[in-house]
Amino acid sequence: MDFRLPCFLKANTSGHKTEVGAVAKCENVDEAKKAFRNLKKKFGEVILQENSDGVEMIVGLKEDAAFGKVVVVGFGGIFAEVKKDVVFRALPVLRRDVVAMTKELSEFGVFSARGKKYNLEKFYTLVEKVAYLGEKFNIKELDLNPVMVGEKNVRIVDVRVELE
Repeated sequence: MDFRLPCFLKANTSGHKTEVGAVAKCENVDEAKKAFRNLKKKFGEVILQENSDGVEMIVGLKEDAAFGKVVVVGFGGIFAEVKKDVVFRALPVLRRDVVAMTKELSEFGVFSARGKKYNLEKFYTLVEKVAYLGEKFNIKELDLNPVMVGEKNVRIVDVRVELE
């Protein structure tokens, strides 16, 4: 197996992996071996995830009782749960809606801090494509968390989908 360190090992389980102890950050090969054995024993299948640089975001779809299908944009990882810095829009959405949603996030200033540049254009395109999927397919819920928004790329790290 060829991978870069640090990395994450995750059990292939539903729900929030962090809450059930199904995620291990590994800084070296010995940590990776130990974490792999523990996760395999407790959960079965284990997934290797490379570490990605960038800002953790969340992109999703969900069904809202009042508005129907909505697209979700926010800061990802644990911040989606702790800070609840997320914005919702009913489908359909246009690119200008996606840009506005992102700019409404209270922590949006992160993208211009210390002169760093992030590839928000690719992020906006990803959100548009997720919204399109929500319009065209029977998706009950879709959760891309985290989505790493870096200087050059946007990388989807973890995906959860529930079909209708």
